[in-house]
Amino acid sequence: MKGQTGLKLNKFILGVTGNSGSGKTTVCKILQGMDFHAIDCDVLAHTVMLPGQQAYNKIVETFGLDILANSGEIDRKKMGTVIFSDVNKRSTLESIVHPAVIEMALHEAAATDCNHIAIDAVLLVESGLHHHCDAVWLVTASEDQRLSRIIARDGLSQEAAQARMRNQRDTSHIETIAQAVIVNYGDLESLQKQVKSALQKRGE
Repeated sequence: MKGQTGLKLNKFILGVTGNSGSGKTTVCKILQGMDFHAIDCDVLAHTVMLPGQQAYNKIVETFGLDILANSGEIDRKKMGTVIFSDVNKRSTLESIVHPAVIEMALHEAAATDCNHIAIDAVLLVESGLHHHCDAVWLVTASEDQRLSRIIARDGLSQEAAQARMRNQRDTSHIETIAQAVIVNYGDLESLQKQVKSALQKRGE
């Protein structure tokens, strides 16, 4: 697969996406047990925003010094407050962060000896990262299941978790381009069977 960066990868790249709490990270862990190298784009997004990394200076220039912690690092809570209720500012931040994350993800994919890559990305399609993938999987779960997982995982109140979920996008359009839709009922065995079945369908 050759990405827009010009980097040629003779590897199978699978993009795994879904809203927070859907279970896409669990799907990627299952794939890791099946000889996939997993790349977590949320981790990469944290990395590119660190001082000295690709996106840091541009973010500070754009949003000002008020978003910085005393250490000089970008304070993600302050940043979140700035972009939470402003779609334009959120889009501006994403336009800075996404290209840097894509570049880092593709270089990590190229650097590993593994020939099968699973990329875990909430905004896989919105960022354009799906263009670098050979296949896209969408992981879904009921609203109640996602809510309880977000509360348990992030230690949020129900109110805060519901506010986060209201801020998430509709994924129905992704179903039209996804090669597989994995429904996470909360049963690990069912999830494993769906993952194996989806891989078998494409001959992996």
